[in-house]
Amino acid sequence: MLSKSLSFHLEPTFRCNLGCEMCPRFSSEDPHLDMTMDTYGRITGAMGYAHTVDFTGWGESLLHPQIYDMIRMAKPAGCFTAMTTNGTALTEANCLKLLEAGLDHLAVSVDGVTAGTFERIRVGASFGRIVENLKTLSRMVEEKRSGLELAVAFTIQEDNASEIPRILPFMKEVGAKVLHLKHLNAISNHTDWGKSFLRYRLEPRVRTRLWRDPLRRLERDIEKLVECSRNFEIQVRIHSEWPLTDRLAPRHCLAAPLESAYFSFEGLVSPCCYFGHHVARYFQGVQYPASALFFGDIRKETFETIWNSPEFLKFRGGFSEENYPRQCAKCYLLYGK
Repeated sequence: MLSKSLSFHLEPTFRCNLGCEMCPRFSSEDPHLDMTMDTYGRITGAMGYAHTVDFTGWGESLLHPQIYDMIRMAKPAGCFTAMTTNGTALTEANCLKLLEAGLDHLAVSVDGVTAGTFERIRVGASFGRIVENLKTLSRMVEEKRSGLELAVAFTIQEDNASEIPRILPFMKEVGAKVLHLKHLNAISNHTDWGKSFLRYRLEPRVRTRLWRDPLRRLERDIEKLVECSRNFEIQVRIHSEWPLTDRLAPRHCLAAPLESAYFSFEGLVSPCCYFGHHVARYFQGVQYPASALFFGDIRKETFETIWNSPEFLKFRGGFSEENYPRQCAKCYLLYGK
């Protein structure tokens, strides 16, 4: 194991204050609890192996009462700190706490840049309030001359695809500098599949019924967005295969399990967040029951012991040797989607 070679992803809490229908957490019966500081202390002891610590799990990280302390505690190890949030808790006081804690990158999930679309997808959030929160944080970053990189995360689905051309003006308005763009690819049930553009490439019956190709139109909009991003001085990071192909060929996996480790709020260690809880999967027209994959418990073992365990080594070896683990076969991330 090389020093500073890994990315740590950890879940401060499994609690969330929104009810976004496409969220895989709704297929899980795991308890909605917070990570204890004792558990977090065990993780900080292993941060010498991490170049990045991302405080993003299935819950809303800013709901953890000690999240600012957690960020601060990762800084002495020299880690780049990041987080994705739904933005509802970004009051002026909390924005100041984030800046003082030294967070390096914050992505706010919007999934809609008009009130109707946003509030239909991000159930329980106010579009107007999120816009004001983003503007407040952007202003404070400038005033404090902070190094915080403010980003917007947008998960493409049927309900919001028409708003792709509006994203850059929206980001300019609120002061965000980076766009994270991906398809809805964590599919828990048939309803999620019906919202995802993956089906236009991976389900032949859908393609043959269409006289126009919605995915082709979408990808033209994305291409234009990428071209225009330079004029807006916005960096676009696309996290799904683009353009999408109809091939389900295994690859390194978008979750990069050779280079990262995921810690659930309980301290259970998994190769990625998609295995970090018992969540259901819907793959190639088949509904699979909730499942998870853990290789150890940081509360009981050292990270070195877990990372170098025979089971974890065998799992990662499947990626190194292109003999991919069977547990990953029902996940679209393995195929780069």
